[in-house]
Amino acid sequence: MAYDRIPGLSVGFIKDDFIWSRGFGWADVENNVPAKAESAYRLASITKTITAVSVLALAEEGKIGLDSPIQKYVPTFPRKKWPVTVRQLLGHIGGISHYKNDDAESHIKEPKNTREALAIFQDFDLVAEPGTRYTYSTYGYNLLGAAIEGASGLTYGEFVKLRILDPLVMSDTRLDNPLEIIPNRVRGYQLLKGELKNSEYVDISSRFAGGGLRSTVVDLLKFARGIIDGKLLLEETWRQMFTPMVLRNGLLTGYGMGWRVEPWNGHFTVDHGGSQPETRTHLLIFPRENFALAIACNLEDSNLQPYIRSLIAAVLDEDVDGSAYAADKALRSMSEAVYQVFGYGLSSYEWTGSSLSGSRDDLKNAFEAFNSWANVEALRQDYEKTKKKILTGIHPLSKQAFTKVGSYMAQVLAEERGRDELSLYHRRGPFAFFNDYIRVADSSPKRHPHFRTEFKKLIAAWGADWERTCSDEVRRIAITPGTDFGKLIPRLQDRFAGAAVYPDFTSDLAEAAQYYLENGEAAQTLMILALSRNLYPGSPLLAAALGFTRFRLGDIDSGRQLMKEAYDLDPLDEALRPPAFIVSMRRLVETNRLKEAEALGLMGAEFNPKGPDLPTALGELSLRMGQKDKAIEYLNRALKIDPDFEKAKIRLKSIKK
Repeated sequence: MAYDRIPGLSVGFIKDDFIWSRGFGWADVENNVPAKAESAYRLASITKTITAVSVLALAEEGKIGLDSPIQKYVPTFPRKKWPVTVRQLLGHIGGISHYKNDDAESHIKEPKNTREALAIFQDFDLVAEPGTRYTYSTYGYNLLGAAIEGASGLTYGEFVKLRILDPLVMSDTRLDNPLEIIPNRVRGYQLLKGELKNSEYVDISSRFAGGGLRSTVVDLLKFARGIIDGKLLLEETWRQMFTPMVLRNGLLTGYGMGWRVEPWNGHFTVDHGGSQPETRTHLLIFPRENFALAIACNLEDSNLQPYIRSLIAAVLDEDVDGSAYAADKALRSMSEAVYQVFGYGLSSYEWTGSSLSGSRDDLKNAFEAFNSWANVEALRQDYEKTKKKILTGIHPLSKQAFTKVGSYMAQVLAEERGRDELSLYHRRGPFAFFNDYIRVADSSPKRHPHFRTEFKKLIAAWGADWERTCSDEVRRIAITPGTDFGKLIPRLQDRFAGAAVYPDFTSDLAEAAQYYLENGEAAQTLMILALSRNLYPGSPLLAAALGFTRFRLGDIDSGRQLMKEAYDLDPLDEALRPPAFIVSMRRLVETNRLKEAEALGLMGAEFNPKGPDLPTALGELSLRMGQKDKAIEYLNRALKIDPDFEKAKIRLKSIKK
């Protein structure tokens, strides 16, 4: 908290019948009011989970049809180019826009009723045809809040209280209201130029069903307990809610109905975060483990992930977000395929209790797909084509081949060793999971599908490397800016020496380096990244982090060279995708490095020629630099790539007015 400058934080968890919650720091800095477990924070987008449960409760009662057009329940909402259904809104695939004009929509001071909240966006065009694109939208959830009112005859707040809060005794949860006396209400803060300041006042009634509730971590854990125990909704409904939606192109969105649905280390989990003025929050549930955690703080834009990871690791005694590093990009991609099979397959089996495959032929095809794509020779012959196949391995586009392989492996191991033994793989990891299945399949009289001989040899060697390098001591390492990098990294180098795969701390190291860069300690940043690259020489993330550092220091030529090096290491790495470049550009703009931001953005656009995001970001930057003609050129370039890209259309229209 000291490094992150977080004034106050409340956190809690439930595990089986055990409950723990505490507050740290200050709920109100000016008046020295300590944060408590019972401190009341704005929930922000965790509100969406409660809205979704409310909609599905009405669906169970026959008062809402999930595949009905939204106008059936909100007749005043204008019809759009395509019909938008309740189900699509629940999964953020209905084409409803998120915030468009930050100046007008993110600083609302006056309270809004439901009609006024809808009026903000009701005349916006859809950003995409429903079902074709995942577009996170608080406005879509406001529309669902209005549907709750139309279907129930109650206000949103009344229905939520009657159907969810009262049954679960969530007595400290309510719609936020600046006029009400709310016990234990925290003050919100922001960092401006490194200084702690009060948050700007924003009335959040304008986002009532998408982010308008205030609550405590204690009440959030009551909500989680209700979900784990299957209260409020039928089991079939919970399963629908926790099933990721599928776009028309066959890709999973990773989001069900009101919940993000993605595995953590082979565990089935659902979660949601929240971020808005005054607050940052997160609720994460492991239903099969009878485990959930809730966390809230009163500093905007805080990164809560390190706290979440540390708490999960402490409670479950696992390396919940670990991954393996390999120096060669083909081997790294192989490792990613192994982790996908493990993560999605094991979580699928633990959630459903059965293999995902529908037949022996279906299973055979899934194993053949894995053997074809998770293949060093294929990756070295045509890296981009084969890597893209790996990236689709969990999706319906590829018939969920990787999930089918992993869920079948889990079923075989559960039958052979028992369900309790199966849970040990969360701690032992994916290489042990694969090696044990291979041993069972090779020795069993049953006709189990097999992996290629070359793969079995590789996974056996990796398993031995992992047992040696991923000790309990290494697994429990928590890297923060206060880590003694001069001691830790050489020690890890000694431990990892000679291994083809070993634990990957590159993200944590890059975050620590970024901390020192943001605090003006460039020498420390460069030292951390130099040592880290000795440990992980093939990491595109660390090369890109060092490249960005050089841009930040005004050395454009060195920055370009390092970004090109990162691209050569792996052109498909997440560190080289548009979101990473846009975040880095924003940081350069914040430090008035506009020329450097443009140079970095141009490199990003060169690496990602088929996306409209970076040309749009370059257009925004050109406007800031007073270069209107260049801005128009960049925005037109974005619209040439994607004529329907809403952000570019809006900005271009505003320029031409």
